[in-house]
Amino acid sequence: MNQQMSRNNQLLLTMNFHDETMMLNEGILDALGHPRQVQILLNDEAKRLLLRPCEVDSSQAIVIPSGSVLQVELGGRQLLRRIRKLAGWETEQPRICVGEPIQEYQAVFFDLTRAIAVAPGAAVAPA
Repeated sequence: MNQQMSRNNQLLLTMNFHDETMMLNEGILDALGHPRQVQILLNDEAKRLLLRPCEVDSSQAIVIPSGSVLQVELGGRQLLRRIRKLAGWETEQPRICVGEPIQEYQAVFFDLTRAIAVAPGAAVAPA
């Protein structure tokens, strides 16, 4: 039970290049305050991704479904291609990345150089 609770509290970003989707888990949504929209910002030099809440009229706002959700799946072929190129990943093997909260900005950042490759169809939550 404690192990499951710690997994739920982790900030896990799952990137599936074959399905062209990104999955934000409950820990990320909690850290962001369950926003209605988010922005995904990339820092090419540092190879980092920043996820932050935003307004509907913000540039490239991604709408989060309303209601009580445990995870959110986002599509984005071009974004995932850019992430893959930025990180230098040659295969379409799914990756997970553990995020770190930036509480003063209510944001979460992910160091793409620390993403973990996982086998397709494997459980993606690290212990």
